[in-house]
Amino acid sequence: MENFQSLVALFCAVFVSIYTWKFLNWVWFKPKKMEKFLRRQGFNGNSYRLFMGDYKEMVAMEKEAQSKPINFSNDIVPRVMPFIKESVTNYGENCFIWFGPEPTALISDPEMIKEILSKNYVFQKPSHPLGKLLAEGIAAYDTDKWAKHRRLINPAFHLEKLKNMLPSFYMSCSEMLSKWEKIVASEGSCELDVWPYLQTLTSDSISRTAFGSNYEEGRNIFQLQKQLGGLVFQAIYSITFFIPGWRFVPTKTNRRMKQIAKEIESSILEIINKKMKAIELGEGKSNDLLGILLESNFNEIKQNGNEFGITMKDVIEECKLFYIAGQETTSSLLVWTMILLSKHLDWQARAREEVTMIFHEVLRLYPPVVMLSRVIHKETTLGHVTLPAELQLFLPTISLQHDPKLWGEDAKEFNPERFNEGVSKATRGQLSYFPFGGGPRICIGQNFAMLEAKMALAMILQQYSFELSPSYAHAPVMVLTLEPQYVALFCAVFVSIYTWKFLNWVWFKPKKMESFLRRQGFNGNSYRLFIGDYKEIVAMDKEAKSKPINFSNDIVPRVMPFIKESVTNYGESCFMWFGPDPTALISDPKMIKEIFSKNYVFQKPSHPLDKLLAEGILTYETDKWAKHRRLINPAFHLEKLKHMLPSFYMSCSDMLSKWEKIVPSEGSCELDVWPYLQTLTGDAISRTAFGSNYEEGRNIFQLQKQQVGLVLQTIKSISIFIPGWRFVPTKTNRRMKQIAKEIESSILEIINKKMKAIELGEGKSDDLLGILLESNFNEIRQNGNEFGITMKEVIEECKLFYIAGQETTSSLLVWTMILLSKHLDWQARAREEVVQVTMIFHEVLRLYPPAIMLSRVIHKETTLGHATLPAELQLLLPIISLQHDTNLWGEDAKEFNPERFNEGVSKATRGQLSYFPFGGGPRICIGQNFAMLEAKMALAMILQQYSFELSPSYAHAPDMVLTLQPQYGAQLILQHI
Repeated sequence: MENFQSLVALFCAVFVSIYTWKFLNWVWFKPKKMEKFLRRQGFNGNSYRLFMGDYKEMVAMEKEAQSKPINFSNDIVPRVMPFIKESVTNYGENCFIWFGPEPTALISDPEMIKEILSKNYVFQKPSHPLGKLLAEGIAAYDTDKWAKHRRLINPAFHLEKLKNMLPSFYMSCSEMLSKWEKIVASEGSCELDVWPYLQTLTSDSISRTAFGSNYEEGRNIFQLQKQLGGLVFQAIYSITFFIPGWRFVPTKTNRRMKQIAKEIESSILEIINKKMKAIELGEGKSNDLLGILLESNFNEIKQNGNEFGITMKDVIEECKLFYIAGQETTSSLLVWTMILLSKHLDWQARAREEVTMIFHEVLRLYPPVVMLSRVIHKETTLGHVTLPAELQLFLPTISLQHDPKLWGEDAKEFNPERFNEGVSKATRGQLSYFPFGGGPRICIGQNFAMLEAKMALAMILQQYSFELSPSYAHAPVMVLTLEPQYVALFCAVFVSIYTWKFLNWVWFKPKKMESFLRRQGFNGNSYRLFIGDYKEIVAMDKEAKSKPINFSNDIVPRVMPFIKESVTNYGESCFMWFGPDPTALISDPKMIKEIFSKNYVFQKPSHPLDKLLAEGILTYETDKWAKHRRLINPAFHLEKLKHMLPSFYMSCSDMLSKWEKIVPSEGSCELDVWPYLQTLTGDAISRTAFGSNYEEGRNIFQLQKQQVGLVLQTIKSISIFIPGWRFVPTKTNRRMKQIAKEIESSILEIINKKMKAIELGEGKSDDLLGILLESNFNEIRQNGNEFGITMKEVIEECKLFYIAGQETTSSLLVWTMILLSKHLDWQARAREEVVQVTMIFHEVLRLYPPAIMLSRVIHKETTLGHATLPAELQLLLPIISLQHDTNLWGEDAKEFNPERFNEGVSKATRGQLSYFPFGGGPRICIGQNFAMLEAKMALAMILQQYSFELSPSYAHAPDMVLTLQPQYGAQLILQHI
């Protein structure tokens, strides 16, 4: 008996001794041995303290860091891992820290990290029993088990499979936006904490894509996972975390964690069983992650046997991991993206077109997981150091991604542009960016997360703009992923789509276009909010028009002073701001030729005010323009125009009859010829367009003149830049609309008379309206109504006949008479030879073109010459600048010398497009022959009866109204021949 007792006592002593040794080894000898080993390898850190290690300091520093928010900054490492930051400061990057009795070495060398991530069978994932309560699955498994799970799960994350999940992402995001729609006012803004909505969105998405169920069905799992995550983190921050076997102690927390884990498994198992039953019955589609995983597993078992498949328990663990990883990662990415875009509104605007660079930069600054951990189970060489067995390693993702030595001085700044050529170029081939890990174990779900985030952000940006609320407190904190700590205080201000459009129009789009243009070599003033260069343009125009100039043909500084100054300051490749819209100056003849030839690409810009004056062929584009051009062309054939000579003759005779009464038969008389020439061309267009004389059409002409004045008054007002201003019932707006109605009514009356006459066989089709109506009738008769033009469109063409037909010819005639008054030798030559008149007109149109510039607009990004131009950019083609350019026309470019055209336009321009007073390409002015024929007859009849010279009272003041006109009239001294 005594021997037995002795044996028991000995056994107990040995047992106690072994476990006492194990405890002492765990709590003291092993930590001290590992500390010594690490110090020999060049690692430094705090000396080990019994059992606690660095625990107290860690908890205290984290508590202090999380006790208050920080000023907005991306330098968040001191807040999210304060103890590690201090350790690096005190001991350098090769340091270690103590989590209880276990040392963890910090590895910050990109080459070492690359080696760790590539040797995944050596450097394995550390595990803790608490981790199993949350989820195991592929993220926790190692070696062969990991390889098997990766192989079976891979098919679920192929890009083709992920594309099938886009409808689920869309539905989940639509539901979130529907909730916002009820909260955010349709006009104005609203403060909203988006964080819980983004969590719900990503949970809903993972429920749909993982299980084919929506968030409401999967809410129980999500809520339980959230509870369990909170309890696990509570346990991790407790001192009991370091006590082996503490999880078996039946504390309230431990019991609750086990109960939740069972409930989660039960809920997921129910979903799995439903899915399997549906698959067996041939009803279940394998478009969701669970279905694809089960199908992949069935195929593997069928081909290779049960041991090659995974168990039901394994499937449950993978589903738990789908929930946690799929929900946490994407919600973290989205919330930090929205926060950063709230601070960087220029990038918010750019995000509507390109988000990949932005997501990379957000993941660099705010990675969902701020560090990765690995463990080695045997002594291992890494780089130049040897590491002891059972050592844990920390790979501080966020520290490397914020390191100025790796990313430059702006490492902590938000600059997505650094990724414009991809990750490899941004990192210069180093492993300094690994938000999803790296090597064979790189996160299998990264494409899933990025695809979901891209769709969600795109849908949000389509409907809302946002900025940070004053109540937002910047407090990044690491829970399962990096989250905003004060979730209730993260508020974004959402504005309606109309407010966003306004902000985009008034600031983001102009700034983006300015940046684009500068990259293409264009220069100009920096954009100023809303008004752009408006103040300077108006002030310089006002100054230029305040007084006449000495007689000279160098009129560019007077008629477009701001453009002249811009070219002087910035060169010919410059841009200017008409409110929030940039306009690029194109002065290269080759580029202008390309613009004219590609009329479907480089289109006419339009403004609502244009409709009050006239639309018609001048403003229509693409197919509508082509149809109108085809129908109107017959009216301007030379044979048809010859029939209009009697009308030109009668109108000019009427004007000369009036002069006959004013100018004495003997002697001379001063006369302002400008109003007479306007009357002449108004009368001529009335007769030739409508077959009515000027007296009958006087109402239309006077109304058009009034309308032009009001429109130009509006254009020079700041209100021109305010969208929708024309709907405000101001006195001017009401009058313009009233005039437009009266003009349309008068023209419609003329059209109805003409149509009635044609029907009765009484109307001749010698006038422009008659020819247009006849052409339209023939087109409809042959091809159907859709090939003709409407009555409204006929009215618009008639309004255009009036404006273009009257303005262009009167401008040409008045400058011709002024120049011939200065150059009496050419006046004599014009009287003698008709050929001379053509040369004279060409030279007048070169020096004083009716339209001094043309404008075009592009609706998509376009290449022109060597430059790429952004969509919605307006272009100015400065006719007068090119036609006055000494590089193109010689030293006498600003002199009146019709002789330069004695061999025609082509010879004078040497084949370059440096002369285009009537435009060019397919859209060259359809009425140029009309204008030239009328002007030739008028000038010939004037020269037959009168000689003229400039009056001393004439003040030279070219002024751009609708066309180039003499501001103070054209006072000439007329004398009968």
